[in-house]
Amino acid sequence: MTSYELDRAVASTPGDDGHRHLTLTADWNTPNGTANGGYVLAILARAVLDEARTSAPDHPDLLTVSVSYFKPPTPGPASVEVTTLRVGRRVSVHQAALQQGGRTVAHAVISLHDWDTAGTVEHLPHAAPAVPGPDESTDLSPFIPTGAVPIVERYESRSPEVPGWLRGEPSGSAEATVWVRPRDGRRVDALAAAAIVDGYPPVTAELGHLASATVQLTVHLRRRPDSAWALLHVTTRHVQQGYHDEDVELWDEQGRLVAQSRQLAVLS
Repeated sequence: MTSYELDRAVASTPGDDGHRHLTLTADWNTPNGTANGGYVLAILARAVLDEARTSAPDHPDLLTVSVSYFKPPTPGPASVEVTTLRVGRRVSVHQAALQQGGRTVAHAVISLHDWDTAGTVEHLPHAAPAVPGPDESTDLSPFIPTGAVPIVERYESRSPEVPGWLRGEPSGSAEATVWVRPRDGRRVDALAAAAIVDGYPPVTAELGHLASATVQLTVHLRRRPDSAWALLHVTTRHVQQGYHDEDVELWDEQGRLVAQSRQLAVLS
């Protein structure tokens, strides 16, 4: 049996119909009562990684994941259809469709590669945010009622200071820097990193708007991570006609960039 919650929640098994099958859980729901976008993304990424062991065995690592969300999936049976589009020397490209009731509810294009054969050229314009480590930061769990938002209970979050919106005093600055890790002690690898970029509540909460639904989410992995904690820096720059962007940089405990993401979401 898979030992960690994330792995159990995204695991799928191949069926005779060419699809991979799984059961979606409500444990990763957002304040909207719908599945978190990072959870859906991890389902699709896990299915592609499993299928690629046969179709692209030289490419074991996530490089990019780009998901469009058609409609909110619901708890219960679902399937993933994976298609390998191209296997190149350095990168392979796959698509995956999450389906329920005969309808596609989310679609991803996912690129894989091998970090062991990646290049060596680097340009690092800035370092990780200079904040106290997780042991010196405040656990945010006591500020959120147990059972109120299932996705919040999947992660432990620690911040140098309690965000204004959690104190009932939204700051007006849609930005946060937070240490995050799976609550059950699972280490942050590429799959967890890809989910965690969408695991913190929308920073539009600092503008007085918490409920948000992802329309499109793209994640770029920047290394093969293995860290107990990840430092998440998230910013919303523009809210326009009900839609907002959200940019994330995710760093490991050694201050190395492990993932970047951008999403467009709609406030509800």
